[in-house]
Amino acid sequence: MEYSHTVKVLEQCQISPPSGSVPNTTLPLTFFDLATLCIDPPVHCLHFYGHQSSTAHFMDSIVPDLKHSFSLTLQHFFPLAGHLIWLPQANVPEIVYVDGDSVSFTAAQSDFSFDHLTGNHPREAVEFSGLTSQLLPLSSATTGIQYPLLAARVTLFPDSGICIGLTMSHTSGDGMAWNQMVRYWGLVCSSLRGETSSLLSDLLPSFDRSTIIDPYGIQESFLKYMKKVNITQQSFNLPSSATTPTDPSHLKLVATYVIDSPQIEKLKKWVLSRIIEKNKEEPSFKLTSLVVTCAFVWVCLIKAMEGNDNSREHFLIAADCRTRIDPPLPVTYFGNCLTWGFATVNKNDLVGEDGIVLAAKSIGNVIKTILEDVLANAPNMLEDLFEMAEKGRLAGVSGAPRMRMYDLNFGWGNPKKIEIISASAGYGWLTMCENCGHANKGLEFGIALKKHQIDGFTFFFEDFLSSL
Repeated sequence: MEYSHTVKVLEQCQISPPSGSVPNTTLPLTFFDLATLCIDPPVHCLHFYGHQSSTAHFMDSIVPDLKHSFSLTLQHFFPLAGHLIWLPQANVPEIVYVDGDSVSFTAAQSDFSFDHLTGNHPREAVEFSGLTSQLLPLSSATTGIQYPLLAARVTLFPDSGICIGLTMSHTSGDGMAWNQMVRYWGLVCSSLRGETSSLLSDLLPSFDRSTIIDPYGIQESFLKYMKKVNITQQSFNLPSSATTPTDPSHLKLVATYVIDSPQIEKLKKWVLSRIIEKNKEEPSFKLTSLVVTCAFVWVCLIKAMEGNDNSREHFLIAADCRTRIDPPLPVTYFGNCLTWGFATVNKNDLVGEDGIVLAAKSIGNVIKTILEDVLANAPNMLEDLFEMAEKGRLAGVSGAPRMRMYDLNFGWGNPKKIEIISASAGYGWLTMCENCGHANKGLEFGIALKKHQIDGFTFFFEDFLSSL
């Protein structure tokens, strides 16, 4: 079924921190940040809220509150109003904020079906295209190319709901960091309506990266690899947002799949029993909900996608390093702080009878290895990533239940639905967060695939869960 719709821009402006409230600031990228330059275009995150409002009320009350609270939020998260640049005298790119820098803010109205967009069923990715803005680079005679870090677009679906769409540069922060900013913005916006919160001080960001130690020459290794892919001070061209699945040429469908808590427990017991039956002992890794659900959806994904039966399948596992490096960073550190490893299984094994068990063992052992020393393999991460993508097929998952994305409240209650649309989804990338729309909670996974792949994924997903 096709849905025709239009999006009308009602207001476009720039939002800055209050004038003179924060100093000019330069933040050199850390090796954690450098890792994202080669691989991550901007992320488009959509927060849908069920809230009835007329256009007049939206423009007279809701939008002014959002703009004011956004400015107050940027007072603390002010580097996000700056730009990513690479000056000739700098060894690495830098985030530079100058008083007066701002973030693009757009208010719009859509006549599309709010209920359709917020469903779990397959929807055309292009249907989300009007709900976020692009981060368009600027050119300066003194600083060269400047990349903005954040853009916001708030769309009203009259008498149905509101979508807050954020386009975010992964170079400036990971999911934990951005979630912190959005949570703070929501609390400030709610406080304008008299809802007080004691959590604001707990969310104040730390941008101090002076204690991050590079014990293995990670920065040098990453800079060398960046030269291989032509990302240098002289050629500072980064992946763009023009290739997201919302581009009509991709013909992707976006769908959400829920695994509730009882199903997760059944899945864990099933995997554990198969491991014990085969090995006559408990697994050497921790069999968590994350391990078994990622193993399960990975197998469903590979079964749904075409490919050589003898191919090597790779699954990227990321780990937050904030509290795992020495010295540890505060949990409110704003920036990237992820490392990753790869689970690898032959496709013909992955799609076989014990595919989920083999996937769980591989993922579990990778997590175990990463946590033993989160930076030990960091110098090779970029090279390994591209080599695996070239010689096999790479999938992975982003997001984490502990981010509690469905707790982000702007004064209209919790989100009805969250969609994360990224160019990574074009390569079999999964997004994961806690599920709030089901009585039994659990996890939800979002994915973007072609129609016949979505059909196959749905069949394998539902068929296996029904057999537990």
